[in-house]
Amino acid sequence: MNFWTNFSESNEWKSIVLNTYPLKEKTVDFQNKKLNLFGNGSYFSNAPYLSYGGHFSENERLNADFLKITDQPVLIKSKELLSFEDSVRPIMVTDYKTFLLDLSGGIDVVWNQRIKSKTRNQVRKAEKNKFQIKTGGEELLNDFYQVIAEAWRDLGTPTHSKEFYRNIVNYFDDPSKFHGQFMIIYIEDKPVSAACIIFSDDYICHPYAATLKEFNKYSVNNILYWNIIKFAVEKKIAVFDMGRSRNGQSTVKYKLSWGAEPVQLYYYYFNKKSHTNDEDGKLVRFLINMWKKLPLSIANFLGPKLIYKVLK
Repeated sequence: MNFWTNFSESNEWKSIVLNTYPLKEKTVDFQNKKLNLFGNGSYFSNAPYLSYGGHFSENERLNADFLKITDQPVLIKSKELLSFEDSVRPIMVTDYKTFLLDLSGGIDVVWNQRIKSKTRNQVRKAEKNKFQIKTGGEELLNDFYQVIAEAWRDLGTPTHSKEFYRNIVNYFDDPSKFHGQFMIIYIEDKPVSAACIIFSDDYICHPYAATLKEFNKYSVNNILYWNIIKFAVEKKIAVFDMGRSRNGQSTVKYKLSWGAEPVQLYYYYFNKKSHTNDEDGKLVRFLINMWKKLPLSIANFLGPKLIYKVLK
């Protein structure tokens, strides 16, 4: 399944992140093309706040010239297994996969051949509830932010600023080849599930999405996914990227139940002698539990000041 086009290298994404957060930008020569790197004072990344970057060649060996821009660590996120000259010795991390659902056969093929029977039953059950769906731009920003801010706080995760999401739907608009919109699920006029979707002519993803925990019993998340799929098929989009999961997470099984295929992600750390996953640390687990207890107003104030530093 070819899926090489990615908005992470677009001028629009560059404008979104630089106009939201105080990141430093450097442009390097990487495999005979210009690659933007974004730095937070601690390290640089090619795809800030996203699972992976654009298309890289698996056959072209990379030399260390691009590292001359900085002595800080550099993280290159890729779907390809890259090759390097002997002088280049990055640390490769393979903890994550993304999951791609093939939509090219149409809605009947997706429903009857891709999605597992248990998940189909959950969708049918969820559709018995009275809900509304709205898809749009900045007019839905407040409803989207209401959901994601509360849901991510409850998960112990800081959320981006409201301005970040506003910039996504405004920069990814005509005449851009990419488009950004919000999709909101309402029950009794209350926004309960939401996604910020980004799409082009050939693929769609939802890098920022959440459901309020008290509505999980209604399988609202399944309604959200199913309607993203229908939205994409109506636009003749061929691939739904269901997002990154770490090996062993419960979300892996969930995405597989939709018929998505796992695709290995490769994270290359340069200018580092060792690497450990922060998610495994006792301090991080302690902070996650503390974050869940914060009043929402405080979490919304502090969140953007913390999350912009996490370029992974």
